[in-house]
Amino acid sequence: MSFLKTVVLISVVFTLSACSWLGKKDERRYLSDIGTLTVRTASNEPLGVDHKDVIRSYKSYLEVGTDPEMRVRVAHRIAGLKLQWDEVRLDEFGDDIDSMVAEDREMAEASIGDYEALLSLYPDRIDNDAIYYQLAKAYSLAGRTNQAIAVLEELTARYPESIYYLESQFRLGRMLYNVRDYEASEMRFEQVVAFGDQGNPYYLDAQYFGGWALFKQNRLEDSLLAFTEMIEEHFPDDETLMAAEGAELEVLNDSLRIMALMFDYLGDWTEIARFYDEHGSRYFEYRIYAELSNQYYEKKYFKSSASTLRAFVDRFPDDDRAPLYYRRLISGYEKAGYPQLRRKHKKIFIERFGVGSPYWNSHGEDVRTLITVALGDYIWDLATFAHGWGQQSSSKSQKRERLTEAADWYREYIRSFPKAPDAVKAHFLLAEISYEIGNFDDARNNYEIVAYQYPFYENAAEAGYAALLAYNKYRPTPEDALRWRQLTVASAKRFVLEFPEDERRGTVLVNTAEMLLGDEYYEQALSTARLAQKSGVELPPRYSYGASLVQGHSAFELGEFAEAEGALLAASEYTELTRKERGELRQKAAAAIYKQGEAAQESNPEEAVAQWLRLADVVPESNLRENAEYDAATLLMQVADYPRAQEVLLAFRDTYPKSEFSADIRSKLIIAYEEQGEWRQAAFELQSVSDSGSNDEEKRIAAFQSAEYFEKAEDYDNAIVMYRRYAHTYKRPFDPAIEAHYKLDQIYAKLEEEEKRRFWLDKIISLHLRAGEDQTDRSRYLASQAAFELGEFDRNKFDSISISLPLAKSIVRKNNAMQGALKRYTQAVEMEVLEFTTPSTYHIGEMYAKFSRGLLESERPAGMDELEEEEYTFLLEDQAFPLEEAAIDIHQTNIGRTYDGLYDEWVKKSFDSMAVLMPGQYDKQEQAVSYVDQIR
Repeated sequence: MSFLKTVVLISVVFTLSACSWLGKKDERRYLSDIGTLTVRTASNEPLGVDHKDVIRSYKSYLEVGTDPEMRVRVAHRIAGLKLQWDEVRLDEFGDDIDSMVAEDREMAEASIGDYEALLSLYPDRIDNDAIYYQLAKAYSLAGRTNQAIAVLEELTARYPESIYYLESQFRLGRMLYNVRDYEASEMRFEQVVAFGDQGNPYYLDAQYFGGWALFKQNRLEDSLLAFTEMIEEHFPDDETLMAAEGAELEVLNDSLRIMALMFDYLGDWTEIARFYDEHGSRYFEYRIYAELSNQYYEKKYFKSSASTLRAFVDRFPDDDRAPLYYRRLISGYEKAGYPQLRRKHKKIFIERFGVGSPYWNSHGEDVRTLITVALGDYIWDLATFAHGWGQQSSSKSQKRERLTEAADWYREYIRSFPKAPDAVKAHFLLAEISYEIGNFDDARNNYEIVAYQYPFYENAAEAGYAALLAYNKYRPTPEDALRWRQLTVASAKRFVLEFPEDERRGTVLVNTAEMLLGDEYYEQALSTARLAQKSGVELPPRYSYGASLVQGHSAFELGEFAEAEGALLAASEYTELTRKERGELRQKAAAAIYKQGEAAQESNPEEAVAQWLRLADVVPESNLRENAEYDAATLLMQVADYPRAQEVLLAFRDTYPKSEFSADIRSKLIIAYEEQGEWRQAAFELQSVSDSGSNDEEKRIAAFQSAEYFEKAEDYDNAIVMYRRYAHTYKRPFDPAIEAHYKLDQIYAKLEEEEKRRFWLDKIISLHLRAGEDQTDRSRYLASQAAFELGEFDRNKFDSISISLPLAKSIVRKNNAMQGALKRYTQAVEMEVLEFTTPSTYHIGEMYAKFSRGLLESERPAGMDELEEEEYTFLLEDQAFPLEEAAIDIHQTNIGRTYDGLYDEWVKKSFDSMAVLMPGQYDKQEQAVSYVDQIR
């Protein structure tokens, strides 16, 4: 093998030995690019001709040139051209060393000889540092590493101020590393680093290779610290770290890889935390965790890879990258085929980073955005897995457990992503699970969300219908029953309104209405039944009947009687009803009509009557008909519509002759007749009561009132019959009994039947006198009046009898009449009724006076002479004087009542009579006036 080829191979071996731990070829370009030293030549101008031609020209000069300095310069130039030629040829052929021709190898070796000759000839030249530098490069190219090392050591020792010094120290470190003298290599790299970074192009590389040298010495802690300080110095923050490119990026990546490897050598991922707890935390630790995780993963240490990532999250739980690292952990398990671990850590991810978690709440939208996609995927995956497992489980307990778990994950998805496009699907699947495991409240809630918040979802209608099924399945507590039924009704209505084309909407409403009616939620039942009938769907007969039935019963209970009537009658037309069922519905319809009347009786009596009376036309067989017509009559009476009331009452009596209301009907008719002034009809009704009544007291009262009404109607014959019946039948109570006697007297007075009057007047007096403690002022008055009236009859008879011859007969007759009158007037006076006392007294006095005058003025017997006549006259005067005296006494008694403050026409008349009887005393005008004034 040629010397040049050997140099190249040694360089390649060094490169491979330094980077063999790295994985992929494209990731170790930096180490492989560590090439040979670039030798500085005396002149850097580009060559315009062939190297060989130029070298030959310089050699020709040496043969003739004598200037020592120029000869040295030309010798430098020849050696440099030869070395440059070697480099050009090496670059041209690359690893294909055998392609280099023999003359090229000779030229390379010749350059070494030239440099050595120069040093031998001129050992003390101040610019020999360049010759040492070029000679070291030539040795390196020729593969003579040890000689190159020796030359560079000489250069660095002799020329510490040389421009080649820093580079030579760096190249020494590299070469010593290649020959595995890691400790010496470390020292050389330390020299380069100690120079500082100002004007030091090898500063970063020296730090990097210094870390490697420590690693090769198995000084892992020192190496880690060296790499840490290097990264921290050159990449002080994450921004500069992320901006690294080119050679810097290669150094960075290689450093992180070897650091991750060293932590693995020290133990495992826990060493990262231990190391940085000891030496101070660094911001770029996340890169080391990631690198170590990658190395584990490439080695198929999947759990170690995951544990490394989780260690970072545990160490930096609030770091923005924490969720990303946990995602890589989960992804690693997924790619490696560990489904249980994958699901386990998805749950942990959701718990640690999910919506509402402390991590979520403490980070901004940029971090949340990075979490969201994975979070949604993980929750959905866990939900669908548990859902599928539950559906396939044969064990009821396990089935319920898995489905419950799935429901929880669907809820978590909805909670986390309420506006996600597939949130509706989560609601639907959650509803399905809830329904399956008997959680009907949750089921209906989610079904309704699907149906009414996502109306364009493909399963919206099915969800709405399923919600109703859930309502029917759920059994609320008594305390919650009302609210639940209200929700049921609302859901049914929404279903109909939101899905007007769904054929089930009518039956849905009917079923709901029937349920509400059964639970006595009448308002909801009625509104639902109404909606069912207006749903636009032709209901099957069974459901049409059901809607009418619910509407009828509910409306009835809520007082909507007109609506109830129509609905109940409609329901009664259902052909499948039994006779009894149909009859019950018609009876309730009749009740609704009756109730309409009741509802209107206060505000609109006319309407109430119309409702009650039409019941006979709508439901003639109803047992409420009799009550309705009776109530109609009663209300007509109350509102004083007596003509119509009379009409209804008479019709009622004809229709229901044996009604329990018959007696009351008669009473109402009596009142109606009374209010219309139809006294005779009223009297006949009362007479009927008196004739056929079952209550004696009622019969008594009716008899008296009948007589009164006959009297008012001037039907005196019937009045007399009824008063006479009363008078003969009822002695008690006393007051109406004596009034009946009085009424008979009055009627006979009108009929001018004196004898019949005398009978009843005498009955009045005797009734009063026998009454004992029952006597009243009224009975005394009536008795006094009766006595006075009887006295009047006799007085009138007295007045009608003149004293004529023969005197004995006429005087007896007149005296008898006067005695009858005196008896009655005296009775009247004795009863002390003032109204009849003064006139009776007056009439008694007048009868005495008239009798006296009548005697004196009576006819004289014929044939008497003057003396006989005179004696006859004296005889009459003797008879007349006592009568006159009696008259005066009686009139004076009447006049004496003025001392008791009494002065009426009859007292006045007594004064007038006394003026005639005693003119000297009473016919004095001034005295009369004075007396009258006095008594006033």
